[in-house]
This record gives sequence, C-alpha cells and structure tokens, in this order.
Amino acid sequence: MDKNYKQIVKDFFRKEGFYIVLFICLCIVAAVGTIVYNNSLDTNSQTDLEVNEDSKEQASLNKDSSEEENNRKEDNNKEIDKGVSTEIPNAERAEAKNNKTNESSKAVAATSEVKFVKPVEGALLRGYTYPKPVKISENEQRTIAGIDVEAKLGTDVKAAAEGVVENVGKGSEQEGICILIKHANGMKTKYCNLDSKTMVKKGDKVTTDTVIGKVGQSVKIFGDDYFKEYLNIQILNANNEQVDPLKYLDYKNKQ
Repeated sequence: MDKNYKQIVKDFFRKEGFYIVLFICLCIVAAVGTIVYNNSLDTNSQTDLEVNEDSKEQASLNKDSSEEENNRKEDNNKEIDKGVSTEIPNAERAEAKNNKTNESSKAVAATSEVKFVKPVEGALLRGYTYPKPVKISENEQRTIAGIDVEAKLGTDVKAAAEGVVENVGKGSEQEGICILIKHANGMKTKYCNLDSKTMVKKGDKVTTDTVIGKVGQSVKIFGDDYFKEYLNIQILNANNEQVDPLKYLDYKNKQ
C-alpha cells in the first residue's frame, strides 16, 4: 500500500511537477508584485504628504507675506495721514505768519505816511537852494541846507511830526544850535538857529504839540540885515539826504 502511494505521488509530481513549480513561481511573483505595489503606494502617500506639507508651509509663508505687506501698507497710510495732518497746521501757521507779516507791512506803510506841519508860522525868507551856493555878501557864497522862515526871537518851535529826538547840540557855523528829530518813516527834520536853552533832550518822544525850543540867534556869520530873525528848517530822507522842505511844508514868500 505504501509503495503504491509513493509511486502514485512520484507519478503525480513527474506529470504535474512543472505546473506545481509554475504555480509556486506565480505565487512568488504575485507576492513580490504586491509588496512592490504596496511600497509604491506608501512612497506616493509619503510624497503626497510631503507635497501637502510643503503646500501648507508655502501657503503659510504667503499668508505671512500678505499680512506683512498689508501691515506695511497700513503703516505707510498712517505715515501719509500723519504727514497730511502735520502739513495742514504748518500751512495754517504759514498763512497766519503771512497775514501777520502783511499786517505789519500795512502798519509800517501807515506809519510811513507821516504828515508834516509847520513848526512855526511865518513868511519864507529863503527858499531851497541846496546844493547851489548862496551869495551872502559881495565876496562870499555859502551852501546852505534847508529853508529859512521868518520868526521873532523867542518864538516857540514845535516838532513838525511825531518822532524821537536824535540829537541836540551845536551844528555848523551856519546852523547854530540845532535839534534833529527822527520820524517813523525814516525821515528826519532839523531845526537850527535855536536858543541855547532847548526844551528837549536826546531820546525824548515828541508830537506836533511838543515845544522843542525857541528861535534864537545862535548863527553868528549872518548879519541882521541879511536874514534877520529866522528859523532854519531842514528835512532829510531815509538815506540821510537833503530834500526840499517846501514839498512837505506850506510856506509862502512875504507879500
């Protein structure tokens, strides 16, 4: 019995052995294929996972970059708003400064329009001749500034306009005792041939009602028969240049 069984087995393997081996090989190939396929799936899954992680990281970076850009834009907008908010007050201050300057200019212009009044009443003895020399005798000529107005000794002399006394003292030999007053527009008036007892001193503020001195005889080079009793009046411009007083003071020749 055993011999017959073994013989049957041998005959079976001899006849079917090829197919058995082929089946086993196919199983091995199938198993190997399955393992390779599963490994491929794992690799793909890992790759997909890595790609997903990279995508998430990139998205996060993009989000952070976008937020940073937005924050930068907001900061820029704030700076712009800040600049605008500071520009407006600066413009207002500049406008206020300009208005103040204009007001100051108007004030200066207003004070520049100084109106002169006659310091004494009297007739015109000598008109404006400067710088042309004036003949005072047969053999002598002199350059005399200003004009000469007839006025009795001791006559009160008032300031021709509001101002500040700039100097009190003796002038040239043809001026005698003089008082120099500076006015708001830079012009000056000078009063000469005054009595030595003046009523004001340097630095005093005066108006057209202020008596600054009296007509005197402090000029000694002219005889009484030439100019007689008089007040010498001079007007100088802002450049300290002599100008014709008759442009500002209405004196007429004696009729």
